[in-house]
Amino acid sequence: MWDGTAVYGRRGPRYVARMRSLLCFLLVLLWLPVSADVYRWTDDKGVVHYTDKPPAGNAKPVELPKLQTYKPGATPAPSATPDDDAAAAPVAASSIAIVTPQPEETIRDSEGKVSVVVNAAVETGQGLVYYLDGKAQNEPTPSTGYLLLGVERGEHQISAALVAADGRELARAGPVKFYRQQVSKRP
Repeated sequence: MWDGTAVYGRRGPRYVARMRSLLCFLLVLLWLPVSADVYRWTDDKGVVHYTDKPPAGNAKPVELPKLQTYKPGATPAPSATPDDDAAAAPVAASSIAIVTPQPEETIRDSEGKVSVVVNAAVETGQGLVYYLDGKAQNEPTPSTGYLLLGVERGEHQISAALVAADGRELARAGPVKFYRQQVSKRP
């Protein structure tokens, strides 16, 4: 007598049907977070909130911009043309510019971290001081990158100063205005 073990194994057709149902259920669960809506609402103090569930009567669905992504590509070989040589010249010691964040950039971070990068030629004995909303965030450092911690949500300005060993300011970049939004955390 044939019992179906050649087709279904020892567990039988009910087991296969249950596994298919479980697989379909798991696929639906994976799809749900992708299709979640984001709502914007203002509380009684005038503070704007963003969430995935509408908690108040004045909550409205929000269309968020696409997330920025980076795809590494092949790096082109440098070509030696007169224009390229002028563009590739090192930054003068008295020149400094903020590379990131970009002006008017919105940074979405749930922990309040903001990465700052400047373009500057820091010579021996010189350092960079990073300013958030006009307040110095560090002692002079030769590093052209700095990580700001605990940045509150809202509008901010970042600037940086190139200082000599004696503390004299040689050049200043900025201010660059940026915004920090807090990412909603799911319960």
